[in-house]
Amino acid sequence: MRRPNGQRALLIARTELQRTWRKLMGTTRGTLMLLGGGLMLVVYSFAIGAAAFFLGGVLAVSEPHTVRLATTAGIVGLLGLVGFVTLQHTVKSAGEPDAADGLLTTVPYEDAAAGLLAAEVGRVSLALTVPVLALVGGLAVGDAGVLVAVIVLGGSVTVVLLGTVLGFGVGLVTKLVANRSAFVASHRASVGAIVSLIFPIGWVAMTAVPTIQLRVLQLATQSPLSWPADVVLLVLGTGGTPVTAVVATVGLVATIPVGVAACLWLAGRVWYADPVQPDHEFDADERTLSDRLLKGRVPTATRVVVQKSWLRAKRAPVTVQFAVMPFFFLVYHLQIVVLERVVPPTLPLTAGLASAAAFGAAFSLNPLGGEEGVLPLTLTANVSGRAFVTGLVLAGALPSVAVTTLLVVGLGAAAGTPPVTLAVGLATALVATVAAPAMAVGSGVVFPKFESSSVQGREVVVPSGWAFGLYFLVLGVAVTPASLAYLLAVRDLFQIPLGTPWLLGGGLAMTVVIAIAGAVAGFLYAANRVATYRLD
Repeated sequence: MRRPNGQRALLIARTELQRTWRKLMGTTRGTLMLLGGGLMLVVYSFAIGAAAFFLGGVLAVSEPHTVRLATTAGIVGLLGLVGFVTLQHTVKSAGEPDAADGLLTTVPYEDAAAGLLAAEVGRVSLALTVPVLALVGGLAVGDAGVLVAVIVLGGSVTVVLLGTVLGFGVGLVTKLVANRSAFVASHRASVGAIVSLIFPIGWVAMTAVPTIQLRVLQLATQSPLSWPADVVLLVLGTGGTPVTAVVATVGLVATIPVGVAACLWLAGRVWYADPVQPDHEFDADERTLSDRLLKGRVPTATRVVVQKSWLRAKRAPVTVQFAVMPFFFLVYHLQIVVLERVVPPTLPLTAGLASAAAFGAAFSLNPLGGEEGVLPLTLTANVSGRAFVTGLVLAGALPSVAVTTLLVVGLGAAAGTPPVTLAVGLATALVATVAAPAMAVGSGVVFPKFESSSVQGREVVVPSGWAFGLYFLVLGVAVTPASLAYLLAVRDLFQIPLGTPWLLGGGLAMTVVIAIAGAVAGFLYAANRVATYRLD
């Protein structure tokens, strides 16, 4: 491995930052994200500066153990935040250069890797400049003193650099494992689903459970991450070991070039590796899942569309990754489960509706754009618009029925939901499960999207934000009556003169009527639109 050329690395970094800026400013969505993110940074920075101003003086007269805990918490929090964000961005896009074939045959890979890492440092630094300056300014103006503010500034910059390098390196390791592991390559959908669930649960546990936070801090104070606290203690004059302070400073600074060298080495392994290709040989005698479930029950064309949708999701789960978004609405309920160790009575129906919404969107929310390059073949094949749309609807509804039933029944039993109420909750979720794909396919043809977006380093066509909005609006209107009845029943907010069964039955009946109307309208409109669609 050779030493990278600084001039070429900086040129590549500048080019990457320019591309990032063009992506943000070139679309309305990117501009709104930039403005929203900037507004949130300003709000958080104001809060950080105010806390530093008022609490800095308290820290200056606190016990050494308190100073050590506060310093370690700041290091762990900043290192974890920067590392996780960088890891995620590296896995998705930053871990591989654009136009890699051309770039890697023009400059040594060390220059390209150094440029990408420098660009990542630039992105993180730009995002954290205002919060860090607010922290330092609050400490300097407050009672903590200018010297403490200078130490915090230097420490923050060092931790940010270290977190970026570590996140970039771990992201490259993740990509290397994904490229070289036959198991991961064959089970991308399952691995992705597990990881997508682990991270939110871990985040909720870390941010919402004081006992877990305290335990993590206790472990951190027993590790080298607590050594920089000796620097702060020495500056405050309340203790600290000079030897530990020097070791901490040298260790933090020296880890950065070592991490950079490791990142350059990993980049060569990732970019020049021959990815494992799962065995996709065609077996004419193999009975697929769609054969076992649908053969003889639906037309062949419809069954083929179902199998195509499932097979595509299995081989390229990134194409349906957007559909997990409804499950993030369960975070509040998960906080209650973790904190209070009880299952909220509203969780069974909420989880069932999230499952219905997710599976409903997965295959149906962009029926035309989702075909990508094979859309001309789909439109000219011997598949009617109704058969094609039916296949998409069944692809989402069939697995959703099983998953939704397990979620609602299992969580309902854990929450101790009365049988009648649980039955109505299950019926509501199943009605949404059957109707959601048809509503989604109708929303998808009203607002189709053919332009690709970069997802985890791949160009993928994802549904339009307008299609998402229309889909959630229609589905939300349909499930509102039964959901309100269920909420009144499990919360027992007030006595219903006619009794709970009548309330639940009336809400469910209204939901069924609205759901059928929305599903039929969406299905018929989508089938006609696909059948009559013509490429320009």
